Amino acid sequence: MGDMAAGRGGWRRAGYRFQRWIAPYVFIGPGFLFYMMVTFIPAIIGVYLSFTNYRIISPRYAFVGLANYAKMLDDPLFWTSMKNTFLYASGTIPGVVILSLVLALLVNSKLRGVVFFRTIYYMPVVTPISVAAVIWLWIYDYRGLLNGVLQLFGVGATNWLQTTATAMPSVIVMGIWLAVGTNMIIYLAALKGIPQTYYEAASMDGATPWQQFRYITLPLLSPTTLFVVITVTMGALRVYAEINIMTQGGPVDSTSVIVFYIFEKAFSSLQMGYAAAMSVGLFLVTMALTWINWRFLGRGVHYGG
Repeated sequence: MGDMAAGRGGWRRAGYRFQRWIAPYVFIGPGFLFYMMVTFIPAIIGVYLSFTNYRIISPRYAFVGLANYAKMLDDPLFWTSMKNTFLYASGTIPGVVILSLVLALLVNSKLRGVVFFRTIYYMPVVTPISVAAVIWLWIYDYRGLLNGVLQLFGVGATNWLQTTATAMPSVIVMGIWLAVGTNMIIYLAALKGIPQTYYEAASMDGATPWQQFRYITLPLLSPTTLFVVITVTMGALRVYAEINIMTQGGPVDSTSVIVFYIFEKAFSSLQMGYAAAMSVGLFLVTMALTWINWRFLGRGVHYGG
């Protein structure tokens, strides 16, 4: 009897250990399989297609080696799209980072109506891109809100989205508006994590508000700033919906960013192999910029608490 009880106890312990071992995999398994199906496997297929002349309308295709990549490097519209992408990123990244931090500081202050303004600033995040585009199309319309306000000050009306000089800046402003809310919340959460005792000690030592911001707030927000810069950079490099709805890449390709050009080649020209090659190129550029941000901005990151 004793041996049987000991045997049953051993089986129970083994079953318990197995349950503890298998439980994490049961929880992460569905998410991992979903990630494999919608991200990893399509990415591998995309890399493979970049070495072929695959077209959606043709079931037959052939291996072409690096021909698509050579075509990409010789394509002037590819370089125009890359230039426009970097132009968009150079406007949105500093705009989002600075404005998000400023708004987070204002919302974090002990002012009346903070909850109301926090809600207003976060509204763009929960607004569908199609609805946001309709709003901004009305704002930028020749008879829209922006020209109406400017005319009150004697400034003539402008075709904001139909002029090469103003189309990209107009889209950049919309991009900043869309991204500020999320990053403001991220900064606000980081600000809430800074102990108030730091500021109290600095005030007792005679530090001004600017000195407290420079020597306490900014250093302790540096990990958050690095995260925001990296995520905003990745988002700016793959912008598509705003361009597709607002300008369709015009006028005269002045707002044709790389993802818009990839979609155009894949689904309008049906050159799926060439589009896949440009996607691989964009991935490599994104990874390179992420590494540069991590390598150089990471030097100034302060993780002290």
